[in-house]
Amino acid sequence: MTGSLRIKHKTYYMLFSWKDESGQWRQKSESTGIPERGGKRKAQEMLNIRLEELQLQSTASLTIKDVPFLDFLKDWLNDRMISELRPNTFTQYRKVVENNICQYKPFLGVKLKKLTPALVQSYINDRVNGGLSPNSIRKYYCIIHKCLDYAVKLDMIPYNPADRVELPKKQKYQGAKALAPDQLLALLEIFRDDPIEPVVRLAVTYGMRRSEICGLLWDAVDFDAGTLYVHHTAVKNQGEILFADRTKTATSRRHLPLTASMRDYLLELKAEQDQNQRLFGRAYINSGCVCAKPDGTPIDPDFVTHHFRRVVQAHGLTCRFHDLRHSAVNTLRKGGCDVKDIQAWLGHSDVSTTLNVYGHLMDGDMSRMGDVMDKMLFEDSAAG
Repeated sequence: MTGSLRIKHKTYYMLFSWKDESGQWRQKSESTGIPERGGKRKAQEMLNIRLEELQLQSTASLTIKDVPFLDFLKDWLNDRMISELRPNTFTQYRKVVENNICQYKPFLGVKLKKLTPALVQSYINDRVNGGLSPNSIRKYYCIIHKCLDYAVKLDMIPYNPADRVELPKKQKYQGAKALAPDQLLALLEIFRDDPIEPVVRLAVTYGMRRSEICGLLWDAVDFDAGTLYVHHTAVKNQGEILFADRTKTATSRRHLPLTASMRDYLLELKAEQDQNQRLFGRAYINSGCVCAKPDGTPIDPDFVTHHFRRVVQAHGLTCRFHDLRHSAVNTLRKGGCDVKDIQAWLGHSDVSTTLNVYGHLMDGDMSRMGDVMDKMLFEDSAAG
């Protein structure tokens, strides 16, 4: 790029010339605002500064356009997404990028602007043939697609090549194990006086997620109003428990009624924790968590999962902790609650999510509707 001064309307102008990507010369003019008379030195200084700026911008632009796809993917993740994602979700993204996407050899060295739909499709096909589940492939694809959408917004590529690929069909959810009410009562008996008894009781009663239970604070329990607020979460990320004043989704923030049995249980639990605080004295850590260890420190979410599995296996049972969420749905259905009620109880964003995950537990609706149809149409005529 070159620059020179021109005089127009008794004012100095800067004229810049450069070659574009196709080798054609381009020019543009900028006013200095400096009058011709006595202003040549100032105009020349301004030209030198501006010329240096434009040369740096041109170099940066060429560097960006020639950036390898995988380098751009990593930069997008570390610079853009780190502030957008929850820490544990960011860790999951990073593992996918580093351990899967970046390990696909045909991607190595490919420039962002040279990435084609065929190359992205080859990655999808390779993962399908490698036995990766369709649902996992779709999650990995979403990371690539989101990254390339960002590149389009920056005008670094004209279109998103990931828009033009075909994905494997999404696996239909087969349904998780749901315990019957009498089985849940037996399970509660197994966990009586266990370190995670409060966690299990909350899961059985409300179908709350593990993160919601471990993040539940006493401030969120209103004994006077008879309400329990699900507003906080606790997750494990790289060995550290992270507390957040937000839930998985906006609709996950919900108010639940404090049932009579849960009210009595939590009052006893609060009294027990107050007693522990007196016993531990200064060594007590007042975390404010409903589910805490005797010294007041929060219960580790990963400990909940592993300890729950060990206890149920010791009693000859096969049940995951998350199955208690499914079991709560099953209990509500058997009690006559409809899908919209259950959606609100679980904190799902829409009813389709509830039906997709728990549709196998909603079959009772069909038989009940059949009974209604018979009663409305044929019961009277049969009696006549």
